[in-house]
Amino acid sequence: MKKTLFILLFLGIGINSCFSQSVSEKRFGLFEFDSTIHERIYRFQIEDYQILELIEFKKDSFEGTLTHLVWKTNRKEIRKDSIVQKIAIPALTVKMLISDLEGNGFENLEDCNKVEDCISGLDGTTTSFTTIKRGETNTASYWELESDYYYNQSKVKLPAEVINARKLISIINKEFDLEEQFQNFLNRLPNGRYSYSMLIMNKV
Repeated sequence: MKKTLFILLFLGIGINSCFSQSVSEKRFGLFEFDSTIHERIYRFQIEDYQILELIEFKKDSFEGTLTHLVWKTNRKEIRKDSIVQKIAIPALTVKMLISDLEGNGFENLEDCNKVEDCISGLDGTTTSFTTIKRGETNTASYWELESDYYYNQSKVKLPAEVINARKLISIINKEFDLEEQFQNFLNRLPNGRYSYSMLIMNKV
């Protein structure tokens, strides 16, 4: 059964931060890793519009958020302010997800460019898996992760690491359908022009 998620905030402006965080961390309002309080942080990101953050604290407490982001654009397709939706994930769900993802190799996933026969391209969707633990960061990115088309066209066997990355997505989607959650966010937007990834949406 899919878990109930709780909307924390819905902003019509970009998120600012006074910390020395990356652009992505600032944009999505993510936590900056602090070894004094954090045990580990898992992040699962789809392009520039959806990110799941799962946090384990040293005192065996857990927090998690699912964040969506689109940009307001003008007729010249120039991005203006961002609109961000941040959804809280129940602590027990975060704890269970971290355990399941760890048990299925989330922390040791190899980046596509280190995997034999892993296909990457310029257009399309990039999916990233990031682990921050003991101050060390491991990020693995995959292009068009859930599509067999390019592997079939190239007549190469689907790499085991790609299969494992897909399994990690399925573990997350068993708790809450990521595509459905993002579509719900889009449906709630007021009429206007928006962009995310390489897409332009004109909502009327």
